[in-house]
This record gives sequence, C-alpha cells and structure tokens, in this order.
Amino acid sequence: MAQQRHVTIADQRAVTPRMRWLTLAAPELARSVRAGQYLLVRCAEDGSYDPLLRRPLFVAAAEPALGQVGLLYAPSERGLAWLARGRPGDTLDIIGPLGHPFAIAARTRNLLLIGQGPGLAALLLLARTAAARDCAVTLLVGAGADDDLPPPFLLPAAVEYQSVVGPAISLLGERKTENSKLKTQNSKLSSPLHPIAWADQVFAALPDDQITRLYETIHAVKYRWERGFASVLREGPIVCGVGACGVCAVALRRGSRLLCSDGPVFDLRDVVGNG
Repeated sequence: MAQQRHVTIADQRAVTPRMRWLTLAAPELARSVRAGQYLLVRCAEDGSYDPLLRRPLFVAAAEPALGQVGLLYAPSERGLAWLARGRPGDTLDIIGPLGHPFAIAARTRNLLLIGQGPGLAALLLLARTAAARDCAVTLLVGAGADDDLPPPFLLPAAVEYQSVVGPAISLLGERKTENSKLKTQNSKLSSPLHPIAWADQVFAALPDDQITRLYETIHAVKYRWERGFASVLREGPIVCGVGACGVCAVALRRGSRLLCSDGPVFDLRDVVGNG
C-alpha cells in the first residue's frame, strides 16, 4: 500500500560517471514493492519547497532480508542533483510504492527484458525477481553512451546481459550496426531461435518509438499471442502518483489511462496494435 515514509539513506555511490546507486533502509517497502512500481521522492531541504514537485524513481532492487531497497538514477536535473548529495544517515521523505507493476506468469520459465531510459531501473528488479524463481532471464539494454549503461555487477550472475550504445530494440535484429557498439556479458543464448520465439513473456521499458518497433518485431515472429505475453512500461510525466492531476494521461487502444495509477505498465497490445 502506498504511504508517506521517512527512510534513511544506507549508502550512495557512483556506479558509472553518470549514474548513482542509492540504498535506502526501508524494511516494509523492501517486502511490499514490486518490479515496475516507483517512489515519489522529495528532493528539497526541510522547510523548503524548491523544487516543489517530487521526483519519480523506479525501484531497481529490493532485499527483504536486509530491509533495503535500491534506486538507480542519473542526477541530470537540479532535484536529482540535490538527491545525489545525500549521505548515509540522511533522511528522505518518500511516497510509495506506487503504480501497476509487471506480472510474471506462474508458467514462465524464459523471460526476455528490453530496456532504455528511466524505466530501465524497474527491469533490474524484475530480472532479480525472475532469477530468484529459476527463470532463464535475458536483459537487452540500450543507451546513448557507455556511461548510461548499468554495470553488470548490479545483476545476478545468472542473468544474460547484452548492452548496446544505440537503440535497445536493435538487439532483437542485427547484433551490431555501423553506428552502435555491442557489449555482451554472461551470454548463454546460442540457439538459432529468435529471442521472441524463445521467450514465455516479454517485458520492456522503452521510449515510444521503440515500443512500436517492439510490437512490429513480435508480430513478425508470432502470428498471435495472448494477453500478458508482452507488457511495456510507458515513459511520461508522473506528478501526483494518485491520478488526481491528470498530467500523465495517455491515449491507449481502450481509451485514456493514467501512467501514475493505471500504469505505468500496460499490455503491449493496449499501447500499439488492434487487439
């Protein structure tokens, strides 16, 4: 259940020149959060309302035994730059967990994850969750630069992790293009089977233009697929977290929905396609 919490920073460190990993001591949150859910973090000094709006951050790790959750973010604007100055022992004001999460089906044994952008952090938690259930997990990641790629040590060793400087969706086609650089860690998929055909479910966190390409790729490999086979975390502004302001409304096939409360995870066929 979403609620306001005051949590303590357990650790904070740079994991690339552009990205930081923030560990919070939050036992109840570590037990309840699910992959695809987010926190609204107040990024201002006590008594200050500058900046006014909380920053949404997707949970990238949850360790119930330690009572901790992890957040991966780039301090690319002044609110998150303030957060990057936090030190162990500091207290943060957060609201969460919020949002509709990913759902791994009980029958799933092979899971394909594709991510780029802020929602990618949610796929790190999803990969951890699925690996703990003995699923075979492949994570395909794209970014505009090396420093925006999460390092492999943030993932369980059993997860196959492939990254590219370029669009993540390109990893489902050619393994290397003229303008992209491919890196592969823990690669174990040697089968000629297309990754889409191999997967029991496909989960993605991508910019809108790549979501359309993902739908087209799945449609080219699978003539039909059931609901729940492919889900996507949509990008967009998240402000209030409870559906009150309407800023995050998006048009889907079945009508308008709110990213903050109805999403941010939706079935791919509701985002793109005809049914």
